[in-house]
Amino acid sequence: MRCAFSWATRPAIANGCDADGNPAGGDIACAVVTPRGVRLLIGDVMGHDARAAQTAAEVARAFRRIAVRPEPLQVVAARLHAFVAEHADGEEFVTAQFVSIPDNDDEVQIVCCGHPPPLLLRGGLVTALDALSPSPPLGLLDMGGYSPRADLLGARAGDSVLLYTDGVSEAYDEHGLAYPLAERAAATAARAQADQGREQRGDRLPELLRDDLLDHVGGQLRDDATLLHLRFADPQAAAPAERPVTGLTRSPIVRY
Repeated sequence: MRCAFSWATRPAIANGCDADGNPAGGDIACAVVTPRGVRLLIGDVMGHDARAAQTAAEVARAFRRIAVRPEPLQVVAARLHAFVAEHADGEEFVTAQFVSIPDNDDEVQIVCCGHPPPLLLRGGLVTALDALSPSPPLGLLDMGGYSPRADLLGARAGDSVLLYTDGVSEAYDEHGLAYPLAERAAATAARAQADQGREQRGDRLPELLRDDLLDHVGGQLRDDATLLHLRFADPQAAAPAERPVTGLTRSPIVRY
C-alpha cells in the first residue's frame, strides 16, 4: 500500500516573527525518507512564542537525524523524548504523533504521545481513532514511567487519515464554540473529492480546512494550527507525496 500526504500549517498571528522575519510557531510537521519507507512527525510545543518556535525547529532537526536510523518507531519516539527532556530542562513539553509508512506490505504504524486522536475517513464516515495507546507528551514520559508504544494505524487502500494539532480542534468562534473538526472534515472531504474529479488538482483537503477554520475564528488564530492528511491507495494507483500547503490548516462518527 502506498501513501500520499500533504499538510497545511498556520502560526498564530499573536506569535509575531522569528529573527529571520518568518512567522513564529510552535507546531511541527515533517517527513523523513528512510531506506525502508517514510516516517512522519506532527507535534505541538507548549507555548506560543518565539521560544516555542525555536524549540519546534530544534525538535524537527533532531527527528530528521533520529528517524533515519533502522530502529522501531517507538524507539524513535523515546529518543526524541530524551532530546526534549535534555534540552527543555523540564520547562517545556511536546505533544507528538509519529507515523511509519513502510515501502513494502507491512502495516502502517503510529505512536501517540499526548496528541489529539487522528480522524479516519473511510467509506463516507469520519471516526476518531481514540483507542490508540496513549503516552504522555515528549519531555514528560519519565514522570509517569511510561514508554512509547507503537500501534497499527489500521488504514486500508481508499482510506485517508487526518492528523492535527489542538490549534485546529480547540479553535473557538466569537460565541465560544469550538471548531467542529469531524463534521467539517466530512463535508470538506466530499467537496475535495468533487473538485479533484473535475479539476484533477490533487489533495485540497488541508487548504480547504484551513480556509474554513479561519472563517470560523474570524480570520485570526490564537494558537498555531496544523493539519496533516494521509491518503492510502494500492501501489498501482498511488500518487507521489505532495508538497505542504503553507498558511493553514473525539469526535463522534460523521458521514460525508
